[in-house]
Amino acid sequence: MKEIVQDGTPVLREIAQPVPEGLFGTPELTRLIKDMEEALDKEPEGVALAAPQIGVSYRLFIVRKDRTSPFQKKIAKGVPPPPLAPEIEVYINPEIVKTSRKRAKTDEGCLSVRGIYGITHRHERATIKARRPNGSHVERGAGGLMAQIFEHEIDHLNGILFIDHAKNLARIHHGSEHNFVYFGTPKVSSDTLAILIEHGLVPDLVVTSPDAPRGRGLTLTPSETKTFALAHDIPVVTPEKLDAETIAMIQKYKCDYALVVAYGKIFPETLISVFPKGVFNVHYSLLPKHRGATPLEAALLAGDDRTGVSIQKMVKELDAGDIIAQESTKIGPSETARELRPRLIGMGASLLVDTLSAYLRGDVIPIPQDSSLATRARKLKKEDGLLSLDAPAEVNWNKYRAYADTIGTYFFENGKRIKITQASIKDGQFIIERVIPEGKKEMSYVEFSK
Repeated sequence: MKEIVQDGTPVLREIAQPVPEGLFGTPELTRLIKDMEEALDKEPEGVALAAPQIGVSYRLFIVRKDRTSPFQKKIAKGVPPPPLAPEIEVYINPEIVKTSRKRAKTDEGCLSVRGIYGITHRHERATIKARRPNGSHVERGAGGLMAQIFEHEIDHLNGILFIDHAKNLARIHHGSEHNFVYFGTPKVSSDTLAILIEHGLVPDLVVTSPDAPRGRGLTLTPSETKTFALAHDIPVVTPEKLDAETIAMIQKYKCDYALVVAYGKIFPETLISVFPKGVFNVHYSLLPKHRGATPLEAALLAGDDRTGVSIQKMVKELDAGDIIAQESTKIGPSETARELRPRLIGMGASLLVDTLSAYLRGDVIPIPQDSSLATRARKLKKEDGLLSLDAPAEVNWNKYRAYADTIGTYFFENGKRIKITQASIKDGQFIIERVIPEGKKEMSYVEFSK
């Protein structure tokens, strides 16, 4: 059986030769494709393979179409996906003939560069022309994962590996001194998980919210954290409730502690008690100030000039646990949530990396919170973004800053909803710069006001 060759093997850096006309429809070509299928079949997380990856310098790649759906990934340790018959697509002498202008950031790995992952910028859509094993011609356009596969595999045929252009390369070391479960759902959680993995902190299990309807078509879509975890071969579960059955399943992993970043559900004491070292929550405020679901927004709404990140050991009462680490930062006078959030995400992840090992060794003494100083940051509703243009400038400016990357801000004029996309404050005046009037494209506020 053919083995998948690894980076450093010369064939991976060669420009592969076209499959000659005389080879189509022959037993030799059938054998080569079968060798590729067998090599790929041994890799449960592999979705595609190029001929150079088994040492053959031909312009040919295969795709395991049955593995391209996210629902075919394993959902928990020891729980295989539902068995499906292999569905192989073969692309011979492929050529990309069209790509979209837009690109998307994607998490990427490679069977020939084991254990390394990074972020690439691939076209959102790509169209290729190719031949089938019998010599027939095919043209196919695709988006999402398939477009990424097309570009990744054709790179292989040109002697290019994804590590040549990927950013934030990280080596995944599965297993660590203390095993843990990671709870999280939105992008802030997946971004934090990415930073933890870069530092070798790889969870044994990710727990995230169930797939939810999104977009105009209300298509069931996995959370950002689920998508990221599956791309990095980390088991994922998506329970509706943290009930006894879910807790029993999590308990089977025998993890020492848990990390929580914007999971979205209240932890029962029975779940907290599962982890002998504790459950640690990353909270984007200087606790006890702004306990609750929207601490970053609350700090901007209040006009705070400083905020920060707290790592607290979870207890039953919301955000009331002892502080094991805290770091503050100044909020820039023109800084909105759009700029502040990624700063706090980076701070929080770094604080976790710097603090966890020391705490687990017993070198950190937790500090109880003073509950008399606690304030609350409630969940947002869409109507919170409504502005009155007669309100004080500072109030409108703080709302605009707080909601810039979530619900946004808007006002009504002649019964029409006007969304504010860009604003500033100057000499005590709230200045609207760009808007999207209901039913129209974005324009300057000056143009809209004519």
